[in-house]
Amino acid sequence: MGSAKIDSLVSVDDVAAHLRLLGAIRTYLRTLLKLRHIVFIDGAFRPTSSGQLLFARSAYRLKLWIENVLRPSFELYGPRQGLDEPELPPFDVLVMLHSYMLHPRSFYEDTIRVYPELALLSGFPLTQVSEQINDLMEYTPTAKQVAFWEFATGEVFVAPFSTAHYDTFKIICPSCTHPVVAHWTDTSSDVLSASDLSVQCKDCKLQLTDPVLSVAAFLKDIGRSVSGQGVGVAGTLLSAEGKFDLERSTAITSKIATAVDFQKIKKLPLGDAVRHLQKHSHSMFEDIEVEFLSCYGNPGGFSLDLGNAVLRQGSFASTMFHAGWTEPAFPSEAPSTIAESIKRYRGFLELTMKEQAPIGPTSEIDLVWHTHQLSVNYREDLMELFGWFLDHIDVAPEEVLASAFSNASDVWEKAFGTPYDGYFEAKVFRRQ
Repeated sequence: MGSAKIDSLVSVDDVAAHLRLLGAIRTYLRTLLKLRHIVFIDGAFRPTSSGQLLFARSAYRLKLWIENVLRPSFELYGPRQGLDEPELPPFDVLVMLHSYMLHPRSFYEDTIRVYPELALLSGFPLTQVSEQINDLMEYTPTAKQVAFWEFATGEVFVAPFSTAHYDTFKIICPSCTHPVVAHWTDTSSDVLSASDLSVQCKDCKLQLTDPVLSVAAFLKDIGRSVSGQGVGVAGTLLSAEGKFDLERSTAITSKIATAVDFQKIKKLPLGDAVRHLQKHSHSMFEDIEVEFLSCYGNPGGFSLDLGNAVLRQGSFASTMFHAGWTEPAFPSEAPSTIAESIKRYRGFLELTMKEQAPIGPTSEIDLVWHTHQLSVNYREDLMELFGWFLDHIDVAPEEVLASAFSNASDVWEKAFGTPYDGYFEAKVFRRQ
């Protein structure tokens, strides 16, 4: 991949649209702060119990959008550029999708294992969404969007900022496959956390809890793999280079199946299987070389906790806001700043290619990198450039991040003869 190709990966317009989205995300999070769904502690956003419920509901709404909007649309028309206007979901769902795509390894694996419809989505609909964000950084959907969403999903369009005792959702019983209606809150109106679910299937009498549903999904993935009818357990599908490796996944899943004594455990009632795995999981999986357990038990069936991912990206949106980069006038009055940020991202990619290892980004490079990750070609671009896939990890120990950034500063100054840090801080924007 030549320099011209690297330069064409992200445009000024792409970054401008992303900044507008980040401005709206900050507006959304400020609403959550006012409603006490989240708090700001020790430099980071944290969910309250009501916030955990809100994010669980938004993850469920993302699942509904995939299953009830994307799936039938792609079955009828196949993959295409962009979405029709009515297909654009509510903003809380878009915020979930945004953070999901900024975990490109997990996102890509889930398109193979759980939601193939997402593989047909031509990137995040940045331009379409940014055009519906006004200068107050508020998302303004059309009447067609609202009507189509509510018809397709049976959910109200506005984000579920409050939850009543009559608010329900559907679960498919993993034992008898009948739908089960569960309430988001209990009768005393106390908020349920993600681990408090407990509802009985009226058909088979199985008590459905989060551990039961997690173990059922885990065992289902093992069963499909060992029978040759599906890919392996979550977390095993991609090689260290980020390439889909079915043979490797099958081998690791077979090893996991042996560790849990799958042929025996699949015959147990799910409740007994849960207790068995909870009691012995630590010793069972000592020899398994990949992390997979954290991929199960997340709201919506996704392989990561999207609520916490949203809050981490909220901190980044705040960084952009406080520098003035989410001001509506910033893209038109400071296009050279965005262009220079894209140029610096090119340097970041060149050094990553040279070092053959990830390096810590500065804020403006991180912005362009995030924008690239939202495009449909991100994975293919990086595989072509590096021969391996550059994942984006937004949570790591401080010492790891500090070391990566220090290394980046050293190699940048040696390669380009200019300081690595300080560009973003020097480009604070204040409208005249």
